[in-house]
Amino acid sequence: MAYVSPSIHKFHYLLVFIAGALSVFAFAPFKLSPFAWLMPIVLFYALSKAQTKKQHFLLGWLFAIGLFGAGASWPFYSIYYFAHAPLAVALGIAAAFSIGVAFLTGGLFGWIVSFYKNTPLIFRLLMFYPAAWVLIEWYRSWFLTGFPWLYLGNTQIDSILSSIAPISGVLGVSFICLIIAGAILSFFLGNSVRRTVKVNSDKVDSKLVSHLAITEEKFGSSARIIAALIVVIITVGSFVLSTIDWTQKVDKPLTVSVLQSNISQYEKLDPENLNKMIDVYRAMTYKSRNSDLIVWPETGLFDFFNKHIDSLIAPLQKTLKNTNRTIMLGGFYVNERGGVENSVLALSHDNREIYSKRHLVPFGESIPFVKYLGFLGDWIPKSSLVAGKNNGMLTVAGQKAQMSICYEDAFGVEIIASLPEASMLVNLTHDGWFTGSLQPAQHMQIARMRSLETGRYMVRATTTGPAGIIDEKGQLIATATPYTKAIITHKVQRFSGATPYVRWGNGLIVGLLLFIMIVGFFWDKRIRSK
Repeated sequence: MAYVSPSIHKFHYLLVFIAGALSVFAFAPFKLSPFAWLMPIVLFYALSKAQTKKQHFLLGWLFAIGLFGAGASWPFYSIYYFAHAPLAVALGIAAAFSIGVAFLTGGLFGWIVSFYKNTPLIFRLLMFYPAAWVLIEWYRSWFLTGFPWLYLGNTQIDSILSSIAPISGVLGVSFICLIIAGAILSFFLGNSVRRTVKVNSDKVDSKLVSHLAITEEKFGSSARIIAALIVVIITVGSFVLSTIDWTQKVDKPLTVSVLQSNISQYEKLDPENLNKMIDVYRAMTYKSRNSDLIVWPETGLFDFFNKHIDSLIAPLQKTLKNTNRTIMLGGFYVNERGGVENSVLALSHDNREIYSKRHLVPFGESIPFVKYLGFLGDWIPKSSLVAGKNNGMLTVAGQKAQMSICYEDAFGVEIIASLPEASMLVNLTHDGWFTGSLQPAQHMQIARMRSLETGRYMVRATTTGPAGIIDEKGQLIATATPYTKAIITHKVQRFSGATPYVRWGNGLIVGLLLFIMIVGFFWDKRIRSK
């Protein structure tokens, strides 16, 4: 038996934390996509030197604290500016959120990869570290209702690696990012990191043989060759995939108008402004009257639909007479049980359809453990919203559109639930709660990934922006400057067919990652038993 002494120093922990924080530059609005595979190199290098489970756990946790602390600090804005919590309380809640998410994700990642420390480093860098990180991203999509934010794959929406998304979804793109990180590190390390080993065998004569020895991984220059080859294969393969059209055009394009009213959150929360806000949207709708589809943002009507049937809804519907046009309004719907739903009302000349949000935002629209949070008073919103039970589709000009409201477009498996039947995607969002933060730009980046995964255009309406129209390749083809009033009008092509991701969902990539981790676990166990 041998005892491996720790090779980690304090500066490794600091560097890992800084690397996690710098990873935010890979995401919108900065869009420095190489940071998504450069910053994990720092984490992987530190992990390669770690020996104990505690060291692995702390390294993963600190990287994630940096990532979420810098990239997901935006809950502070809603708590401080709109819930009016004291500065110390808002900072404390935001910090606790980042540290808690990091503990449950990055810390868990570090603990998991500690079980693979005896396998050859090149396999850890190219397989086990990337697979473990992406499995944690997947777990984040459903654990405690899910937080699928800051996925590394989203950063590649404008890079050649994005062509992988229609096959594997964003998780597959994350996996490739991390394989590149591992390959770069493998190339520079060559023989890998040396370790100091203390020999504990009684058979060793301490007078003749030192109890300390240096061990070194196998693989020399071959590691560099393998690493370079992997990067070349990924680059060429991604280019080939980018030439494939997974879906096909259907029918003529629609003319769509998206209303970006730029009504601030302060104005929206003041009940005295309700009629003024309705007038703004009514006027913008009238200006867009020749469009086939007009889309208001989430809760553009910041009230119950049934209170405005005669004054707003019926008159708008009357303007659609003898046409095939549709108007979508965001507001609140009271269901047959008296529950309030965050909804979209689709008006056509002879019909009214409702889609209600199915995936509510924790601590915003639904409050987990609310009975235990009374001590926070009005700083935590108390909501009576209930989740919708519909199938996710509304009719637009005779075809189905897959609907989502706000946060729902972050969940890829929920977006594909009604595909390939739906020929386009429509998302209504209100990011005004996070005005001035990184969140609105990050949210648009996520929405773009949904279009790419599904091979569908997305019409995305937001109150303060960025609103716009995204094509089937995930490119934003029409938008307006955030925090300005604008009507965005553009052609929207509808599509049929299904990408591989629409057919398989996350099953393909998650199955592959689990297989890698299981094989590696038993391999490490076998090495330890020798």
